[in-house]
Amino acid sequence: MPAPPARGVVVGVDLRGIQAYVYSGRRILDAVGRAALVAELTDTSDPVRGIAGLVPDDCTVLRDAGGALTVVLPDAAAARRFTARYTRVLRERAGDLTPVVAHVPYGPSAPGEGSAPAHDVDEALALLPDRLRRARGYMSTLHDPAHGYGITAVCAVGGGPAEVLDPSRAQDDRPGVPERVSADVARARGIGRRWHRAHSAAWAAGAATATGAPRLALPMEVDRLGREPGGVSRIAVVHLDVNGLGAILGEYRERAGDRDVPGSGALAQRRLSQRIADLTGALARVLVRAVAATVRADPGREPVIPGGARSIALDHEPSGPVRLPVRPIVVAGDDLTVLCDARLALPLVRYALEWLDADPEGIGDPADPRTALHRTLVAAHGDRPGGGRTAAGYGGHRHTTFVPTVGVGVAVQPVGAPLSLGHDLCEAMCATAKRHRVAAMEDGAPDEHVVAWTTRVDGVDRVLARWEAARRGPVRRTGLPLTGTGFTGFLDRYLDPDAPGSLTAEGDSRRRGWLISSLVPLLESGTDPAPEIARRARVTGGPVDLPRDWEPAGLLDAVEMMDLYLDPGLSRALDPRLSAARGGPGGGPR
Repeated sequence: MPAPPARGVVVGVDLRGIQAYVYSGRRILDAVGRAALVAELTDTSDPVRGIAGLVPDDCTVLRDAGGALTVVLPDAAAARRFTARYTRVLRERAGDLTPVVAHVPYGPSAPGEGSAPAHDVDEALALLPDRLRRARGYMSTLHDPAHGYGITAVCAVGGGPAEVLDPSRAQDDRPGVPERVSADVARARGIGRRWHRAHSAAWAAGAATATGAPRLALPMEVDRLGREPGGVSRIAVVHLDVNGLGAILGEYRERAGDRDVPGSGALAQRRLSQRIADLTGALARVLVRAVAATVRADPGREPVIPGGARSIALDHEPSGPVRLPVRPIVVAGDDLTVLCDARLALPLVRYALEWLDADPEGIGDPADPRTALHRTLVAAHGDRPGGGRTAAGYGGHRHTTFVPTVGVGVAVQPVGAPLSLGHDLCEAMCATAKRHRVAAMEDGAPDEHVVAWTTRVDGVDRVLARWEAARRGPVRRTGLPLTGTGFTGFLDRYLDPDAPGSLTAEGDSRRRGWLISSLVPLLESGTDPAPEIARRARVTGGPVDLPRDWEPAGLLDAVEMMDLYLDPGLSRALDPRLSAARGGPGGGPR
């Protein structure tokens, strides 16, 4: 790749509304296809499906991930030509995405465009975020909705004009009537099918199971995730976001770049972004394989995921593959969302945190994305004091790691609810939890993961308002958000079936009824529960069986999730300390 010229124009492109675009439908296939489109629209290495054909030979690519594109072109005319061609392709392939574009000239004779010109490419890159922010405030009128003629058929996904009939799905669940969709929805579904086959082959195919050797596949429909005949039909949308990613990238750029070589820091930052994207992809893959490792497919029996006295029945046809109740979706390289049966949500979060906290040097494989990222950041940190964080992964061994922490938001919703609703809720829970983490660190707390969840199906503002009221009221009714350590302790204390007084223990329906109808209302109102607990003990003739060292806020959080929790033993089934490199025990096939 050519080095940035001494004089040129930095072109920054930021795609607005990526999450709303990806999760606007009800089908997993729509989300997968749109996530794939976002990836391809910033992929400068693929001349067939990406945009490599738009990049001229004298162009330097500084960033092509995370839903953003930053390139350096030799002059203003070349920058305008590239922008025109790129936005035309974007309009044709994903018209619902809005590009925000900024040009920052630099060099000795670059025009100032009303302000002092940047002297070199590094100064131009420093000015780019502000230029993009200003560009967002002056959107073109072409991006505004315009009045026009009425349409005769409406796209079943986006609400715009329908242009294509998709025979793979029925319109309004009417058999034999193809679904009416817009051209970009049909295009995204075609790409989604291709990516779905690739993900199934790389993540699920060949994965070891607890018993049997069934063919495994990822679900394409939300209905395949949490539908339980006669039981609770809930899915969870889990959003994982790296904490302090901007600071990590910025600090690495300063340390890894050569001050005497303009643009070297941005190129180093691009390599680090790829390391983080590799980490995200590996986490998505290992979550699927951990769930697969718990599947029991004994001959003559229905395939299930067991969890103590309960189990999850898996969707399958007699001669077809067994569909796993989990579907990760990676958006823009570093954004991971996991759709799953709601009963697996918290166990999957726990496994993800244990996987991220594994000792990168103890893994013993330099190709593992955790080890590779850790060593990259260690090399940039050098022999400066401090650096990294102290973690205790699966097994309790404490060590120093440079693998970053994550914020996690979980939203539980009915199977038929729109994905956009669950994603908006879990993203809001994640963002709120991350803000609490920052405040805690400012008060001296160590850097840790942070987790929050909600089971309410309502508007984001109302859910967050009720959550804050539960946190800040005179009687605290929730312990959320939880740090990674607090989250593990919460699961072990309240929801582990083998823990003393666990809320998920089977066989005592009367205790369960008393808990919900008598104890919980007292805790929610702030009334002292001691008299009621004493009365219960007299009636039953023995001590009340409650979790050890329970607290009102923690118990209320546990009651909210006790019917939506099943622990299949993911870490026992697939050790998170194993290598997750492609072809490794915890990875996918080569």
